[in-house]
Amino acid sequence: MSGSAPTFSPFPPPPAAKAAPYFASTLPTFLSPLANVLDRIDAARDRLNLPDPGKSEDLGREAKNTHLTNFIFDGARAELSKTLSQTPAFQVTHSFLAGSQGGPMGGVSPGTYNFGALFATQNAFLHGMVDNDGILQARAHYGWSTQNTTKFSVVCGPNSLFTIEQDRVGKDYTLNLKAMNPSPADLSGMYFANYLQSVTPGFALGADVVYQRQAPGVEDCQVGYSAKWHNVKKDEQGQSVKDSWVATAQILPQGLLQGTYWQKLAPSVEAAAEIQIIPALNPRERKAVATAALKYEYRASSFRGQVDSTGKISALLEQRLSPAFSFLFGGEIDHVKNTSKFGVGVQIESADEAVMEQAAAAQANGPPPI
Repeated sequence: MSGSAPTFSPFPPPPAAKAAPYFASTLPTFLSPLANVLDRIDAARDRLNLPDPGKSEDLGREAKNTHLTNFIFDGARAELSKTLSQTPAFQVTHSFLAGSQGGPMGGVSPGTYNFGALFATQNAFLHGMVDNDGILQARAHYGWSTQNTTKFSVVCGPNSLFTIEQDRVGKDYTLNLKAMNPSPADLSGMYFANYLQSVTPGFALGADVVYQRQAPGVEDCQVGYSAKWHNVKKDEQGQSVKDSWVATAQILPQGLLQGTYWQKLAPSVEAAAEIQIIPALNPRERKAVATAALKYEYRASSFRGQVDSTGKISALLEQRLSPAFSFLFGGEIDHVKNTSKFGVGVQIESADEAVMEQAAAAQANGPPPI
C-alpha cells in the first residue's frame, strides 16, 4: 500500500479562535467604549448562568391551573372538535352552552354557540372564534426565533379591541411590550411593558409599567412590581416532580396586592393558595380574598376542589371515558349569599383515519410541532 505516513507535531494545536464580542462587532466604532462595557456585562451574566425566569404574564400560572376559576361553568355545555390535519395542525370546534344563570333580566341564559378554528405550524399559530351574536375574536402568533415572538389579537363587536405585542426571551430575563388600541394619529391607547429578571437560580424580580393616553393632554402612568421564588424540578417527560414549588408576589399597577403559592404534593396531587388584597385608606373599604385548592390528576380523570374566604365551595370532575370522549360535572355553593350553581358537560373529539395515522407517526418520531 502506497502513501505517506502521517506526521506528528510535538507541539499542542493552537487554541480555537474565540468568537468576537457581540456588541463590539455590531455597534459602530465610535461607540466602542459603550460596546466594551456591554460585552463585559454580558460575559458576567454568562458566568452566573442564571435560568430563564418565565414570562411576566405567566406569574402564578401553576396556581391558576390548579384553581377552578378558569374551569368552572354553569348550565349545560357541549364541545365538539374535529382534527382535520396533524401536521400542520388544523382543528375546528363547535361549542354550545345553555341554561346558565345571568341571562337577560337576571334570568336563565337562552344559550350561546361558538365556532372556532385553529391552525398551527412550527412557527405560526392562528386561532379564530365567532359566536351567535356575531362577535369575532382572532389571535395570531409568529415566532421569528426561539427568543422573539410577535402576537396580534382582534375583537370585532360592540367593544372592538386590537392588540399587538412582542415577547423577548433572553438568557436570564423576559421582556414583553404591548399596545392596546394604539392610534398613530395622536398616539392614544394603552401601552404595557413587563420585565422579569433572574437574580439567583431560584429568585426573580420584575417591574410592570402601564401608560394610558386617552386623548392629547389626558395621560396616566402606573407602575407595579413582582417577585418569584421557585424550585421546580422536571422529569424526562417535562413534568414537575414531587416537592416542586412556586411562590409569587405582585403589586399590580392598579394597586392590587396578590400572592400565590403552588406545590406538587405527590405525582398526582397539586395544591395552590392565593390571596388578593385591595388596599384603601378607609379601613372599611379594605378587602381581601383568600383561596385554596387541590387538584388530583389521574390517567383517565381529574378532580379539582376549591374553597375561599367569601364562603364559596366549588368542585369540578372531568372523567375521560375514552380518548375521544370526556364527561364534566361541576358545582359551586355560596354559603353567604345562599346561592348555588351546577354544570354538566361533554367533550367529544374526532379525527379522520388518515389524521390518526399521522398522529401515531408523529408520536413515534417525537413531540408534535406545538
